[in-house]
Amino acid sequence: MVRSFLIAIAIAALTYNSSAQRLDEGNHSRTHVHSTDAGLIDGAQHPELIPDSTAYRLFLITVSEKPNPTSKEAERQLAFLTAAGLDRDDIEAAIPILATFKAQYTDLIAGYNKAVASANATGIAPDLATFLQQRESLVQFTRDALASALTHAGMDRVHAHVQREKRKMKVAKEAQ
Repeated sequence: MVRSFLIAIAIAALTYNSSAQRLDEGNHSRTHVHSTDAGLIDGAQHPELIPDSTAYRLFLITVSEKPNPTSKEAERQLAFLTAAGLDRDDIEAAIPILATFKAQYTDLIAGYNKAVASANATGIAPDLATFLQQRESLVQFTRDALASALTHAGMDRVHAHVQREKRKMKVAKEAQ
């Protein structure tokens, strides 16, 4: 379900014309409209506008696998963690932390979806603020756990990797 949601977000982001242009009727010149004006932060143009917490959340969602992953899932995770610059010892330290994140994040999403369905049935607005706080806390807890488990150099490489990855991210301003 989370992957389906992320795929839908990715498709929406890809189909969104980040370099939308409009025709100025006065002189028929084309004026560039920045994606930040349209409610979308394009990391290729403005990586500094993507908060670290958002970038780390997207990174953690991407690299985490459930406990006891299939061999294909484990290979995929290894490829991501290797690309982030981690050595074998840091990878082995990160995997159980990422599995815990995946399980807790999946439970958090499922719980919120259930609460939304219940709220919709009763006509009461769901508690988005609490969900966002819980999500933020989970991301920060996982970052802290990684910082404690990885070598200092390993965590520095992860941080540098996440900063580089911001250039590939597109984030809705309100979705942060």
